[in-house]
Amino acid sequence: MSDLKFQIGGLFISNGKGRHVTLKIDTTELIFVKSGTLNIRVGEKKYAVSAGQWLIMPRGIEHGGTKDYEKNLSFFFAHFFGGEQELADTVEYGTSSRKEYFTSYFTFLLNEQKTPGGQKTCDLLMKILLNETRRNTMPTGKASVTSNLANEAKRIIDLDFASPLSTSDIAGSLSCNTDYLGRIFRKTFNCTMTEYLNDRRCEEAATLLQYSTSQIKEIAFFCGFNDMPYFRRQFFKHYSVTPLQYRKLHQIKSVNTMNVGIPPRPVDEE
Repeated sequence: MSDLKFQIGGLFISNGKGRHVTLKIDTTELIFVKSGTLNIRVGEKKYAVSAGQWLIMPRGIEHGGTKDYEKNLSFFFAHFFGGEQELADTVEYGTSSRKEYFTSYFTFLLNEQKTPGGQKTCDLLMKILLNETRRNTMPTGKASVTSNLANEAKRIIDLDFASPLSTSDIAGSLSCNTDYLGRIFRKTFNCTMTEYLNDRRCEEAATLLQYSTSQIKEIAFFCGFNDMPYFRRQFFKHYSVTPLQYRKLHQIKSVNTMNVGIPPRPVDEE
């Protein structure tokens, strides 16, 4: 029988200031990055955890930021006790092949933790999240030059999607031909750069619709959409509902947009 007990979870959205504090805690922590890159040290190991990647930090091991927070950084986190059974076959760091599942499960978890009597459901959702780390990690290996180029293009989009960004801008940053980059990007990720750019903008908009009270027009502009009808079409294409409908369905109430949840208590020093 598993002894996993969920403690607290949240969503951190950076304002571009400060860095992750250095501390030791008495819980295990799962982090899943939605956007940007979290630069963090766990013990002696350093990680650059980017969008779509997760990191498990063991209890009692000192961890802390190695660089200041990026302005576009956002990540989910969840603390739990126990869980040795679920962690037995889990690696500490990886890239998810279906990040939308992580986002959905974490959203359910954050809502459920506010529900009286929701501990059992939270424990179950925590187990599901850990199971995602085991069964949906993308295979690693030596990447080809072309896939590296495609990954660099993806990284640029992940970092700069909110700015006026075109496929020619991305190709120029990588000193390559726009059509050539477009072909290898589609081959690597099964979508065009424009499709991926719109998806990233819609995903960020969805996060802000859930966790902020800003007007929908402000959210669209903040995420890089300068044309509201185009934003609505792209959002509906991605989520099959309008932005307003999405907010009504998914908005989390009483959320601190900087740091959702209560900070875990530190481990007492000897």
